[in-house]
Amino acid sequence: MTTENDTLHAEHFENFWEASSYSTFNIRDFANAQEAYSSRDKEDSILEYPSKPHVLPFPKSDINKTSQSRQSDRDFSEKELSEKELGIILSSFHAHNGLEHRAYPSAGAAYALEIFCVANNVENFSGSILYYNPDLHAISVIGDAPSWDEAETNIYVETTGIPQCVIIFVLFTSRLTEKYLERGGRFGLIEVGAAVQQLALQLAESKHLKGVAAGGLIDDYWLEQLNLTHDQAKIALGYLCGK
Repeated sequence: MTTENDTLHAEHFENFWEASSYSTFNIRDFANAQEAYSSRDKEDSILEYPSKPHVLPFPKSDINKTSQSRQSDRDFSEKELSEKELGIILSSFHAHNGLEHRAYPSAGAAYALEIFCVANNVENFSGSILYYNPDLHAISVIGDAPSWDEAETNIYVETTGIPQCVIIFVLFTSRLTEKYLERGGRFGLIEVGAAVQQLALQLAESKHLKGVAAGGLIDDYWLEQLNLTHDQAKIALGYLCGK
């Protein structure tokens, strides 16, 4: 049963999400902020303290080797992505031992994140929007994909060539806010970040696959493409993938 306090917390989270959403009306403000930003004004990412840093032994592990090769890349070829390669990409989100166990954590094992894929140039699925079933490691066609010319204007990221697929991270936040109230919003964003890192490492390990995160998706446009509403879901992030 939803209490008055639960509703209040949900409203606070909705206000935060609305304030940070992009639309065709405010995306220019976002662009202006990027253009005005100068890396020379960026704060150092390392904090300094009076005591001398003590250097630790660095492990030569497989995960560290893969992490070192991780990089963002927005230059895509015209080659078709095979079903096998799409399977590699989407395996990042697979439920290995039931829906409550995956390669990334979720508060209370709620798994508020759902994965959709816009297939621009994918074997047997080009021109389709796909939903990924993490339990079966399977995909379902849910609609037609927009042309890249149209999609690109609603992603706000520059590329060379067309990405073979666009992964869209969608949060069903009520799965978290019903239990954790407003704090569940933070947990949802943490879940997205963990899943994105899993995808980034998967791409890095594959050698020939690449990608780049896209944070400028136009919320209303992509909700409409996925046949979802604001009350149901939130567009959290996009990730352009391909060869």
